[in-house]
Amino acid sequence: MKTKKQFRLASLVVALGAVTAPLAIAGAGCDGSNPLGAICCEDFKPGTNMLEVDWGIDDATLNARFGVAIQAIGDFSGAATGMVTDLGTLCRNMAVELGEDPNSVTTADPGEYTTQWCAKASAQLSTISAELTISYQPAQCTFSAEVQASCEGHCDVEGGCTPGSVEVRCTEGELSVKCEGELSCHGKCEGSANVAVTCDGTCQGECEGTCQGNQNGGQCEGTCQGKCRGSCDVSGSAGVTCEGECVGEAACSGTATAPKCTGTLDPPECNLDADCEASCEASASAKAECTPPAVSIEGSETLSAKIAVLKKYLPEIIVIGEARAKLLVDQAEVMVEVSGNLDAALEGDGKAVFCIIPAGVAIADALANIQVSFEAAGNIVTQIQ
Repeated sequence: MKTKKQFRLASLVVALGAVTAPLAIAGAGCDGSNPLGAICCEDFKPGTNMLEVDWGIDDATLNARFGVAIQAIGDFSGAATGMVTDLGTLCRNMAVELGEDPNSVTTADPGEYTTQWCAKASAQLSTISAELTISYQPAQCTFSAEVQASCEGHCDVEGGCTPGSVEVRCTEGELSVKCEGELSCHGKCEGSANVAVTCDGTCQGECEGTCQGNQNGGQCEGTCQGKCRGSCDVSGSAGVTCEGECVGEAACSGTATAPKCTGTLDPPECNLDADCEASCEASASAKAECTPPAVSIEGSETLSAKIAVLKKYLPEIIVIGEARAKLLVDQAEVMVEVSGNLDAALEGDGKAVFCIIPAGVAIADALANIQVSFEAAGNIVTQIQ
């Protein structure tokens, strides 16, 4: 599976690079280096809200749909850039705290920096991994219906399409609710590396209490009574207090947060432009919230300091390697296609034409960053599986 994803990403980078490389020269920026002066794009800014920008396209529907595509590309590229930067910092800190020379990497290139530091972190881990028993729960991400529905509203400028609530569009059993009061949960009470939840059920993670059943590297394979630093399955109970998020049927005595979905949202029942709908799903994936998993590590007392280091950094590295990178990989092909379709109906309209160039370059950079993150984090995660 990993090899296929790597191959597909590499192919996409090459294919998109062939298109964007000659355009990058013709589309020199707005910093004075562009010989054409005002003919440039100042509105493509990843990390900002570009849905309300007037792209100078006479057709209001096309203007809105172009904005949705550009927003998705910005969200996608911003998430990929943030991911490779975060991973580089995590790997450097982990490697150094495990004994690596802090000055051993000198490159300023973000991709090379992350690759080299993660290789060093992986090498440091390999020297002690045989003496450790490591287990962890799967990383989990949730999707906001608000983000996706707001985006889809721009796909339908006539206002005749109602995308639907998260409750309607989330597959049964994947609805996640958090509560500011007391939350009674039927289903799974989700804790994390930072949140231990009260548990009297099957704990997928670290059981801090009594485990009735097999104990495997700190992970309880039976019933956990106490606290679960992970996911506690309470579906067989009459409803239990949940300090984390409840996935399944929930009742809140206080104010419930906006429900989210642990899976992708089903498409709205009304018809939307396919590219526009795909762009909105990509934006929602890029903005998904991912919870660091609980990591249980057992080893000799002499390794206690290094175990503490691993517990500090491995949860976030696992999130990147098994959750965030996967979300972006799954959207990569769609984003390349959306980018390739940007000029399909513009016919030279306004400044939108000149924003196609930096958008295409951003996608190529994003694919390269995802490839780096997927491989670098994967080399570390493979050692603890």
